[in-house]
Parts: sequence; structure tokens; C-alpha cells
Amino acid sequence: MRSNHQVVESRKGFVSVYLAFSSLLLIPMAGLAIDFSVLYSVKARLQTAVDAAAIGSGVTLNRGAVMDTAAVNEVALRFFNANYPPGYFGTAQSYYNSTPVQGALGVRTITINAAEFVPMLFLRVLGISRSTVAATAQVTVRFVNMMLVIDRSGSVFRATFNGTPTPTIVANNLHQFVDPSDGSPSPYFSDGRDNIGMVTFGTSWRLDFPLSLNFQSGAPHIGTAINAIDWNTSNSTNTADGLFHGYRELVKLAQPGALNVIVLLTDGRPTAFSGTFPLRASAPLSTCTNTTAKVGVINTPTGWPAPTTLGTTAGVLQSTFSGNGQDSITAAPNSGGCYYNSNRNNMHLDITDFPNSVVPPDDNPLGLLFPTTSATTLIRFLGQGTRTDNPRAVRYAAFNVADNVATMIRSDASINPVIFVIGLNNNNGEEPLDADWLARVANDKDYIDGGGNHVFQAGQTQGQYFNVSADGIDEALRQIASEILRLTR
Repeated sequence: MRSNHQVVESRKGFVSVYLAFSSLLLIPMAGLAIDFSVLYSVKARLQTAVDAAAIGSGVTLNRGAVMDTAAVNEVALRFFNANYPPGYFGTAQSYYNSTPVQGALGVRTITINAAEFVPMLFLRVLGISRSTVAATAQVTVRFVNMMLVIDRSGSVFRATFNGTPTPTIVANNLHQFVDPSDGSPSPYFSDGRDNIGMVTFGTSWRLDFPLSLNFQSGAPHIGTAINAIDWNTSNSTNTADGLFHGYRELVKLAQPGALNVIVLLTDGRPTAFSGTFPLRASAPLSTCTNTTAKVGVINTPTGWPAPTTLGTTAGVLQSTFSGNGQDSITAAPNSGGCYYNSNRNNMHLDITDFPNSVVPPDDNPLGLLFPTTSATTLIRFLGQGTRTDNPRAVRYAAFNVADNVATMIRSDASINPVIFVIGLNNNNGEEPLDADWLARVANDKDYIDGGGNHVFQAGQTQGQYFNVSADGIDEALRQIASEILRLTR
């Protein structure tokens, strides 16, 4: 019994010594864990603050022809202070700085750097009284080159919403988007820094307002062009020309560092396309005085699905609109003596077939070809041939040319244009929108067509589609502006 008691006493002493030595290791380790938790919390809060400063000041970066460095820095500091309260976890500021920079092609950048001294608690026993935590964030804002591509076809002209003509609603909303009628600055774009222009299309296309940095302050300004849109009850829908010439304006500007945008607003399916159309070579021969191929637009009235029997396909009409209110009834140059010059529905007597591919007749220095009888994946628009007396063939060709123009735009890896599409769903009784196709034009990654398939094409710029009635145009434009702001960062 005595010997056992002595063993227990000796073990008690060993445990005491073991705990004493272990404490020398465990206590610093516990202190290290606590201090590192504090450092992690400070780092996370500091990173949040510099991120907020960068993003918040990005709105200020996006304003004005000349960057206001003081205003940018002030906004950045406000956002930083709102997200990192002084003395957080007992910290003291080591440094804070914000550096706005105006780069080439209007690209603006702000970099936020900050660091805090963090007091240590348990590590003081190791002689470490404080540590430094740093964070950095940067935001880049590109300026915008944007072409508005507006459908001025007859169906838009004839439509009303709650008694108000649709053209009036469209014009008012375009004003609010780029040039408010009260003379106030655009809430989304900066006069003197962003380039804004407008193309309209019916049967033919027109450059209503060339891309301009002074889109509000210039004379005339884009608001003048919006008010002067020549809506016409007879216009067809040449979507291909509208898209192509809006895109050509961006190409000519040649600013790959900017965000290049096309905003297409349309209410219908394509009914017309441009090209070069050879005269028929069999009897009865064309009566055209000038026997060269005719350069212009052919079109067909609305109605879906279009008939396949002899129909009222019309042409050949002028492809560039002069603004004289005769958009859809003026024959193309060199049409003297042609059957269609006296009766547009007799085009098939001058031109039997349209070609399998067309070259847009205006401003196409590269000679780009766009197929009429096929498109990348639009299988339902095959099989009608190329006869001009077949309205469905003409309608399918109008779709296919427009689809291939849109594909070419989205595939441009130089200026990377983004297409936003507003489908104006008038429900006017003429024919419904083809929402699936318009979403494909935009390359909307979230859109699923009626067959349950995504329309998104990988490897091409991604846009967005909006299906709205007239009272939803304003909200669609607001969302587009928000998305543009996101993309410019």
C-alpha cells in the first residue's frame, strides 16, 4: 500500500510538469488563432470597403467629357468610409489612396489602395504588438459607342397604345434614353465622351444621325433626329439593312477599346432585303431600258405564313431613303421602262429569281455576301427557292439575310458589338412577333425558344432580348442602360 501511494504521488508531479510545459505551447497557439481571426475579419471588411469605393466611384467615372478627378476621389472616399468604420477592431489607418486615370480612347480607371494597423492581443508575448493588413481594388470604365436602329415600318406607324400613336411613345422614350426633351443631360450617357447615332429602316434604310460625341450639344442634336423620323404607313421591314448600316457606322469609327452597342427596336418580321438582281434572260424579256442588274430592295406585304402562289412581291425599290416620305414606292435608279416601274407587282416579269447570296448595295467596301436561301441554323427558312413571284421565298430570304447580318455582327472579334433587341409587341392583328428569332439576333443566353432550346451561340457576343408592349419600352431601355453600365466596367 505504501509503495502504491508513492507511485501516485510521483505521477501527480509528472502531470503538473507536463501541463506547465504544454501551456508554453498551447497558450501562444490559442492566441495566434484568435489574432489571426481578427486579421481575417479586418482583411475581409477592408476588401469590401475598397471594392465599394471602386464600384461606387465608377458611376462618377462614367460622367462628363472631362473626368472630374476631385469628384471621383470624393465619391470613392465616401463609399470607403461607409463600409469601413474608423477604429474597426481597434485598427488605425496606415494609408488610403485613390488614383483615377484617363487612358486612351476614353478608358477611365480608378485604383483604390488601403491598409490598416491591427493591434495584436496574445502575440504581444512574442513581441508582436501589431500587424498590417492591406487591400486593393480597381474598376475600369469604357466609353460607349451606340447605334440606335429603329424600325419605322408601316405597322409601327399604324399602331396605337391606349389611344396614343406608337411613334409618339417610341420617340418620347428615345428622348428619355439619350436626349431628354427638357434639355437635361442624358441620365445614362455623357455628351462629349460617348458616341451616339441612329439609323432607321423601313423598306430602305437611312442614317438619321451619324455617331457623334456631341449628340446633345451639337446642332442638330440627336433629339432633332428623333423628332424627324419619317414614319410612313407604307414602309416594309428591311431589318437586314437596318442592322448592317448601324454596324457599319461602328466599324467606321474603329474604336475597339470602347463598348460598341446596337439597340434594335422593331415590331415585326423582316419583309424586305437589298441586293443586286439580274434581269430575266427568257421570254418574256424585261422591258427595262437599262439592261444592267438592278440594285435595290425587293419586298412583300405582311402575312404569316406568307403564301407560296403568285403574290405581290414588289420592287426593285431604292435602298437608301432620302427622307422624302416616299420610302416604299420609289423605284431604284435605272428602272425606266421596267414592268415594275409602272406596276410594282409585276417585278417577276423583269426579274425571275433573286440570287442565293446578296451584297448590300450601300457602303460595303468588303463586298460581304449574305445568303438568302439558307442561314446557320434556321432550318425552317429553307426550301422555298428564289422565285420573285413566291412571297414566302421573299419572306424567308428577308429573314435569312437579316439573320446572317446579325451573325456577322456578333462574330466581329475586332470591335465586339453587343446587340440589344426590343421586340415591340403591338398585337396589331397584322402578324405576331417572332420572339425566338429576335432573341437569336440578340444572342440572349437566357432565352429558351418554343422548342425548349437555347438560342445562344457560343463564341459570339452576348446580348439581351426584351419582349414588351409600347408601355414597356421605357423600362426595357432602362435595363439596357443598366446592362451597358455593367459592361463598361
